[in-house]
Amino acid sequence: MFRGNYNFFEYKYNIIGYTGQDYGGFAQKLYLIISVILMIILLVSLRKSSKEKVLKIIRGISIFLILFYIGKTTWESIYDIKLSGSFNTGLLPFDTCSIPMLAGLIAGFGKGKIKKYAECWLCTGGIVGGFATMLFLNAFKYYPFFSFGAFYSMIWHFLMVFLGLLLIVTNYVDTDFKTVLNGYIFHVIISLIVIPIDFIFNFDFMLYKDLGGVPIFEGIASKLTSMNLQLLNPILMLILYFIAFNIVLMIPMLIKKIRVQLFT
Repeated sequence: MFRGNYNFFEYKYNIIGYTGQDYGGFAQKLYLIISVILMIILLVSLRKSSKEKVLKIIRGISIFLILFYIGKTTWESIYDIKLSGSFNTGLLPFDTCSIPMLAGLIAGFGKGKIKKYAECWLCTGGIVGGFATMLFLNAFKYYPFFSFGAFYSMIWHFLMVFLGLLLIVTNYVDTDFKTVLNGYIFHVIISLIVIPIDFIFNFDFMLYKDLGGVPIFEGIASKLTSMNLQLLNPILMLILYFIAFNIVLMIPMLIKKIRVQLFT
């Protein structure tokens, strides 16, 4: 674990001697161990919560995430503009892991079908995005474990997974294919906004343009791009999202099935 002479709120490029030592190392493992233990404790203690209590938790977390995002983006942007003279467009809220702000608000304060779609996304896409990032926390490439930049990412993605699992363990949402489909519909609606942004402004939000960082499929996307078939990349990524959504909900569905067979 990196130990250097820096303060907790130090900006990434001002941390002398840090070149990503905590990425994939002991710090990453420590984060995962603490997260699993804390997640289990919280979910066990809240598993019998009423729908009213879960709704309050959804609202609280969604408001917290929005304020947290505004605070962190403002903090980092001050340094970015001071050093480079421009805003870091990578901080714009169009990534998969930014969706919980919108989904949480709609699930917490909305009504009707769109509320149901948002709830279903939280326990499918929210878990997929949060868990994948927890396993390979990119923040550690730029910030050491004991820093605000790293803590922001650690807390954010922990809350994504926790909130999704909370909706499952409290039976706030049904664990069936309809939940997967509803969550995916919400994901596609957001994607229809993000995909044009990616191609018009040359971004890779939600990984639709280059599938950056997706093992094996990043190479396939690169080949498609070299063949002038880059418009197929979003379709490929949407298929991968759909598969991941199904895998997430297959686990509680299998557990339920085993319980029924063992105890009936």
